[in-house]
Amino acid sequence: MTCVELFAGTGGASLGLHRAGWTHLACVEREPAAAATLRAAGFPAVEADARDLDFAAFRGRAALLWASPPCQPGSTAGQRRGATDERDGWPVTLAAIDACRPTWFLAENVLGWSYHMDLCGGGHGSCPACHLEGVAGELARRFPFAGQWRLDAADFGVPQRRRRLILWAGPLPLDPDGPATTHAHPEAAEGLALRPWLTLGEAVGDTMHRGSCDRRACYPCDEEHGRACSEPWRLDRPAPTVTTTDEKGTRANAVAGWTFNGGPDRASDAAFLVAGIRRIVLDEGLRLQGLPADWPLQGTVHQRYVQVGNAVPPALAEAAGRLVLAAHRAWLALQAAGVDGGALAHALRRGRLSVPGRVAA
Repeated sequence: MTCVELFAGTGGASLGLHRAGWTHLACVEREPAAAATLRAAGFPAVEADARDLDFAAFRGRAALLWASPPCQPGSTAGQRRGATDERDGWPVTLAAIDACRPTWFLAENVLGWSYHMDLCGGGHGSCPACHLEGVAGELARRFPFAGQWRLDAADFGVPQRRRRLILWAGPLPLDPDGPATTHAHPEAAEGLALRPWLTLGEAVGDTMHRGSCDRRACYPCDEEHGRACSEPWRLDRPAPTVTTTDEKGTRANAVAGWTFNGGPDRASDAAFLVAGIRRIVLDEGLRLQGLPADWPLQGTVHQRYVQVGNAVPPALAEAAGRLVLAAHRAWLALQAAGVDGGALAHALRRGRLSVPGRVAA
């Protein structure tokens, strides 16, 4: 049950896959500080640009390839240049699949990749959704089955609304709805027999209050600073998304007239609304991502904020990893029984059958 991970970052997906039962052969990450964090956390970091590696060394050894390519080519913050962005990580990911030939593939990224640009006309390289459709087509050529899930980390016990696109591919069809969720909106949770979403207060309520302002920058709680301190009820819901820009703090400031320019949409905005706090600190960001507060982040303060903001919530990776692991065990059993893979794939398509998301719950 071995895996190789591309664009591993600070190790959020690594921790989740490990918890799911996967053993890492390599965690590829080119940023030295993030690679150092991976090593400090006990993972086999390979500090290198994925374009410079020969993944054929893992052929026949890695059952799963996980990738978290750079999000900027598909995100608004990165100007959504798709395939024309030099940071596009999909080509090297497909090359790694060809060289490594894993049984299964998983990839995580922002939902921006699934949205077409206005008047793109289809097939436009600079349109993220057009580019991703091409990637999906390439996965369908390489694997018997492939698909996509839209998941929210809050539905898996992460105290943060973080919506992500997960691409999957492998020899068996997986539940089109993805892995079974464990949490739901409080108003729906009981009826669904799920736990309510974890909240900002449950995650960091011990630090997100005015009493912490003697240790960090805070704004006065007065009418001259907009909505500062006026919405403590936000402690009772998941935080907005933790981002790499949380290092800069809330978007509410004097220059912007104490507005959020369309927000609040980052964790530090919630901190401002709850207690006038300018920005979340690193251990708060870690806990909101579902990582241990003592995760051994390495590098400068800026590098650590980038690592935290880019992290994959471990619970999200664990849920996807558990479903794929259950399907992989079924696949190994079918192979051991001598089942013809091509005939099985045909029967599964005809019957519209898939490995249910709850099989790994």
